[in-house]
Amino acid sequence: MNPFKYGQIVSGLDFCPRPRLEKQIMTFINSGQKILIQGERRVGKTSLICETNKKIKRKNLLYIDLLEIKSVDTLCKRLVKAIITLEQKKGLLEKIITSLSHLRPVVSIDPVTSQPTVFLGQDITLHPDSLEGIFDLIKKVHDAKSVIVVFDEFQDILNLKEYKEVLAILRGKIQFHASITYIFSGSIRNKMYEIFNNSASPLFKSAITVEVGNIETGLFIKYIREKMSKENHTIEDRVLMKIFEMADQIAGDIQQFCNALWEITSINEPIKDEHIYRALKLIFSRETKSYEMVLTTTTDLQLRCLTGLAQLGGKAPLSKEFLKNIGNRLPASINKSLIRLEQLKIIYKKKGEYKFINPYFKLWLLSNNLL
Repeated sequence: MNPFKYGQIVSGLDFCPRPRLEKQIMTFINSGQKILIQGERRVGKTSLICETNKKIKRKNLLYIDLLEIKSVDTLCKRLVKAIITLEQKKGLLEKIITSLSHLRPVVSIDPVTSQPTVFLGQDITLHPDSLEGIFDLIKKVHDAKSVIVVFDEFQDILNLKEYKEVLAILRGKIQFHASITYIFSGSIRNKMYEIFNNSASPLFKSAITVEVGNIETGLFIKYIREKMSKENHTIEDRVLMKIFEMADQIAGDIQQFCNALWEITSINEPIKDEHIYRALKLIFSRETKSYEMVLTTTTDLQLRCLTGLAQLGGKAPLSKEFLKNIGNRLPASINKSLIRLEQLKIIYKKKGEYKFINPYFKLWLLSNNLL
């Protein structure tokens, strides 16, 4: 079985230990801090939170994913679903259903898990004031079984038209939940800054920040070698560093590359430079459809910008060389295209440099020489 997992939350032996961060988060949880966990996508934030939580055995994880949330109604229903998913004990589940009676909950049995599932009335649209009762419900659950509440991709709460009202309600509730640890995890730095560092925001300075960056190289190399040893693979530091560079040091993307390497090699086969190209070809074959779909959503200028970024890097997208490379377009048009590519979540900006969210898409663009 391939030991390298990506695109999912990992734990146990599949999790690369991060002792410094785990200790820091545990210390904040034990001291009752609200925590802001910040880092780029696929650096392992959610896995880190879940693995740390497992080591605090008296806590249960109430996990709410806010990715691409668009309405308060959806927010409320995701919160309720998370509460019900966590609490399967009959006694408390009945209390939860009673508390939600005004939302006309429907109880059924999941045919796969044989566990009760609760759906809220689809003809009911929830509004910000519904959050008050839901957070009171979270407190009841916490009193019955101690919880850590995790909001993942929290920056997407800014998508809500009523986000200021929602944040104000959230602050009004959690400031009285001193015994509950709330963790706000986010991957878009400027939006998280707007929520937690703007003095006009209701959540201004309401959480202590933990920065999650790339996994320490030495730890990650040791982890990869231990996994590779299951089929007696050997891999040189030089080859590993080349993989790390291609994957922009992002943990999830390194795992993806190692997954492909595992698939193309035989037991006892040493991994060398020649395997890098073969693994990349496998990744391309798995993802080409999604790459082509990206191309259908971009204009000619946006594609030229992407290719320019792939060829020249993202530090100086308005340099003479860059402008010449994409056909001497106006800087204003290029800026507009770059902003749109960020909105489409194809690229992101970090410390003034544009990077590809998927580094293998960048390599695919280079290999296909689309311009």
